[in-house]
Amino acid sequence: MKNHGLNRRRFIRNASAGIIGAGILGAKAPSAEAREPEEEFPKITSYRTLGRTNFRVSDIATGYPFSESTLRASLGCGVNLIETSEMYGRGNNETLVGNVIRDHEREKLFIVTKLAYSVKEYESVQDIIDRANASLKRLQTDYVDCFMLHGAENSERVRNKYYHKAVDQLKKEGKIRYTGVSCHGHSWWDNPEETFEQVLMTAVEDGRFDILMLPYNFFEPEMGERVLNACQENNIGTMTMKSIPILIYELFSEMKQKAEEEGGELSERYKIGYEKYKLQNEQAEAFFARYGISGAEKMKDGAIQFILSNKNVNTICTLLQNFEGIKKYIRLSGTKLEPQTNEMLGLFKSNYSRLHCRIGCNICEALCPHHLPVNTILRYNYYFQAKKQEKLAIQSYSELPGKKADVCINCEGFCEKACPHGVLVRPLLAAAHINLSFETPNFA
Repeated sequence: MKNHGLNRRRFIRNASAGIIGAGILGAKAPSAEAREPEEEFPKITSYRTLGRTNFRVSDIATGYPFSESTLRASLGCGVNLIETSEMYGRGNNETLVGNVIRDHEREKLFIVTKLAYSVKEYESVQDIIDRANASLKRLQTDYVDCFMLHGAENSERVRNKYYHKAVDQLKKEGKIRYTGVSCHGHSWWDNPEETFEQVLMTAVEDGRFDILMLPYNFFEPEMGERVLNACQENNIGTMTMKSIPILIYELFSEMKQKAEEEGGELSERYKIGYEKYKLQNEQAEAFFARYGISGAEKMKDGAIQFILSNKNVNTICTLLQNFEGIKKYIRLSGTKLEPQTNEMLGLFKSNYSRLHCRIGCNICEALCPHHLPVNTILRYNYYFQAKKQEKLAIQSYSELPGKKADVCINCEGFCEKACPHGVLVRPLLAAAHINLSFETPNFA
């Protein structure tokens, strides 16, 4: 594939930096400085009962703690649920959590860790028990409050016999108290007919899971709300993630500029994509001109308050990556969404509907002639852009079997034709490929 010699960092910035809570809305990257700030932190003001566990958890929790200092600060604010996984940093994140919680009253914390099939498939009961024991050792604790299946991509994994037998034994030994499952959707080759709603409804109907972790945000609330309602009816605890939808802007701007500088023109297919994106960006400019910077700040708060306003959500797992982020999110504890901000979110959603792929929808994947796991690729791009987990995202993308998203550039767009929301799926996938690989696609 031809390399146009673009500066990678500059190209990525222009190609795909635009997020509520990051990029165009002005969030800062996590500070490398691990020190306590002088200002006083806000405190958690609301705790909710986590389903049948009866544990009162902070409405704002921390997922994938970024550093020991930020985790300590979060706990000092009253956060009492910590979510981690054996796959985060190849176990190093569990070690980080363990170094912090050993200095706290263990019974006042709710620790969740997850068993990831992407680390190793569930091969036997003993394999799962051994991995649970390894997590406990890294966490420096005798038990975890919740042991979860990490990213169950289909109903078959939810019912995995090795997992449930291992959980029964670990419960008897007092090493885990409750069990749960998280789900973002699935990969194409597993079962293209199942959405994350169907997978999690299987978990609800199964009856053995105490807590579900699911994507839920103002941009795509419908499936999540049905799962949350089912959890409420069955007294299952709920943890939400992907609370801040990602949006991509100006994918083609620099490529267009370079083509013009070289005296060439874009291909007809490229022009069509560019014109679609240009229209979306014009709408973006009008939106921000109307509401200004203060409106953008309200919208960032509103994305979280939308979730807090749902009584069926027990806690939001946020990325409290730096001290500024801790202050921003913790101050929202106990607050609700105001009507004016809700109206802004609605307008934002309608303006950007075509630039946001619905997590776990998967309607388009069965029609992809290249068998691409669309949802999974765009989720990895979310990790790259919104969560700043570039290394994890790139590695995960490189390990996906089959073709990569560079094949989307010259495809006629079966995914876009199938999408009920009119999402510009091909350009989003092309942007993801730019971020997650070291190649520069040739759009000519």
